[in-house]
Amino acid sequence: MGKILVIHDVERVSVGMVKKSLEDQGLEATVINISEEPLNIGVFKNVELAVFISINPYTALGLSRLTKVSINNFDGILNALSIPRLLALQGIDFTVVSGDEAVKKVRISGSTYFNTLWSMELGGFIDSIEGARSVLEYRQYMRNPLVKASVLINVSGPERKVFATIQSPEYGDVLRRLNLQFAELTLIGSTVVEANPTPDIPNDRVVEVSEIVRSYVKGR
Repeated sequence: MGKILVIHDVERVSVGMVKKSLEDQGLEATVINISEEPLNIGVFKNVELAVFISINPYTALGLSRLTKVSINNFDGILNALSIPRLLALQGIDFTVVSGDEAVKKVRISGSTYFNTLWSMELGGFIDSIEGARSVLEYRQYMRNPLVKASVLINVSGPERKVFATIQSPEYGDVLRRLNLQFAELTLIGSTVVEANPTPDIPNDRVVEVSEIVRSYVKGR
């Protein structure tokens, strides 16, 4: 059985716990923090599976094509980072705008969730066209191409974050549709409006995640 490479860029106790849990299950695991150690492409030659946790998801997206298999994989990470894709896979209606003229033609009734088209954790509620125009103007000045276009979503309810895996009875179905094994989900009511596919693993969920990794390896 080949090696498992756990890649992260933020130091977390749970990363070491995941490594130990994988080793306790008979898997060979190596950990690299790319904020402290350089990662050369040659490291992937003997890697059977890369696991991305506690890392910028856009970094993971760029690295996920360098290895044969990864958790989460390229398609899953992309599904999570593309807010339109994330919403469409749930059957949620939305509107995309990328300029002041487009925003002025949108009808906003009541509180509306206004997110960036690509996941940047900048979503929030607005309740008027003027509010949307102000937020969009600020995003235009950020000089980041990932925040130029925005998405309007008619959802309501409290905002909360939950960590979930495909074993979750409540969120497993949406994760499977997104092709994700685990993620930190941002929910408004029952709608997933954002998903971090490379999150920190809560300490009490380490064993569950390592078992999912082991099952994934055995099933290949």
